[in-house]
Amino acid sequence: MAAAIRLVKLGFEVKVFESDDTHGGKIKAYNWEGFRFDTGPSLFTLPALVDELFALYNKNPRAYYNYKALPSITRYFYENGLEINSYSDPKRFASEVHLKLNVKENVVLGFLEKQAKTYRLLAPIFLENPIHVFSRLLKLKYLPALIHVLNPSFLSSMNAVNKAWFKNDFLVRLFNRYGTYNGSNPYKMPSLFNIISHLEHNVGAYLPENGMRSIVDALYKLATEEGVQFYFNTYVKTIVEKGGEAIGISTQDAQYQADVIVSNMDVNNTYAKLLPESKAPTLYLNNQKSTSALIFHWAVKGTFDKLDVHNILFATKYEEEFDYLFTKKEIYHDPTIYIYISSKAVKTDAPEACENWFVMINTPHTGHLKLDIQAIRKMIIGKIDKYLKIDIEPLITHEHTITPEDLQNSTHSYLGSLYGASSNSILSAFLRHPNFSQIKNLYFCGGTVHPGGGIPLALLSAKIATELISEKY
Repeated sequence: MAAAIRLVKLGFEVKVFESDDTHGGKIKAYNWEGFRFDTGPSLFTLPALVDELFALYNKNPRAYYNYKALPSITRYFYENGLEINSYSDPKRFASEVHLKLNVKENVVLGFLEKQAKTYRLLAPIFLENPIHVFSRLLKLKYLPALIHVLNPSFLSSMNAVNKAWFKNDFLVRLFNRYGTYNGSNPYKMPSLFNIISHLEHNVGAYLPENGMRSIVDALYKLATEEGVQFYFNTYVKTIVEKGGEAIGISTQDAQYQADVIVSNMDVNNTYAKLLPESKAPTLYLNNQKSTSALIFHWAVKGTFDKLDVHNILFATKYEEEFDYLFTKKEIYHDPTIYIYISSKAVKTDAPEACENWFVMINTPHTGHLKLDIQAIRKMIIGKIDKYLKIDIEPLITHEHTITPEDLQNSTHSYLGSLYGASSNSILSAFLRHPNFSQIKNLYFCGGTVHPGGGIPLALLSAKIATELISEKY
């Protein structure tokens, strides 16, 4: 939708073809008797990237959707009873860490300041640029950023840098968790990804006032107002290629000619299903995939002051959990549990005196994965009861489950991987598929191509792809 909105502004006539019966991709909602559950992304950062789409047309984004800042981003729970509130305000967060862990406040603040500097240097070149166009990287203005990247500390893993900086296992686990934001292994991925902590604490974390779904509802409204045509329940069968050039698409009902085609579909499946006769770029497609997820939506009777909007119950042996996810490709016996309760901030998301729990654990992608859902559910409930000192089972009045296989089938995500390629390599940024193709007139956006997964990066992918199209035309 972001690409469509930008292309209309450039003067193109734009048609969007969607196999689902509605807009929004992974940002969906599930409703049951007064409970509303987000089924996809649950954290909103860099809202300015959404707002600038409205600014293209001199429209006020607040007339379409609104959001509120979260004073506490995440509440972390550990095996020994320790609880840490990750406040959005850096000073308040540093004070909390000092109080709970006796880590000096300037240690936390210094780390966040370092990530802010890194982000300011690197975002323009690595997140807002088509980095596979190497002539872009060689501009003189990017020289300080390139020198910064060559610092040995940035070639180390996220965990190695965090361990050396904080020297406290509980705090290291907290900052290592940012590696899971794109389905990767913090014990393997480059420390450059520590900039994610900057986005939360120095820029802010938010929640839309009507839930995550309101983001895509707003974009859909803007797109249709500006003339974008949507075709729902429409399966694209192939991208029509002739002489190394994309010239249109075929659906189950018709063929459509086009000067430009932008694919938001998982890039692996774009080649496998829509371009079966084309030579696939194996360099970009055969890299290690990200994790998937097992999700339970629970309608819960009762409210729990101990919990916030976002909550984490950590695994005791965090590194071992990632060994299971990426090496053994099995569910860990003591998984880290994420609990998202939007009704803490959006009261209409659950009936009075009730809460809507989104309970998730990371899993390997589908592959040969076998899940005993009931055994895993029992394990999760046991850990929740132990960490939170409650008996949650009798309070669950309704349950809806999403498995990695469901994600694979419902969102066309290759192997159920949430983010496409993982970032478990120093070269991972360059091994993500570019926003352009060796096939002329074919471009890519979405979470499985450059610059990566998650709402902000998906929006940036659309911006990069449409800028490349603009340059051509």
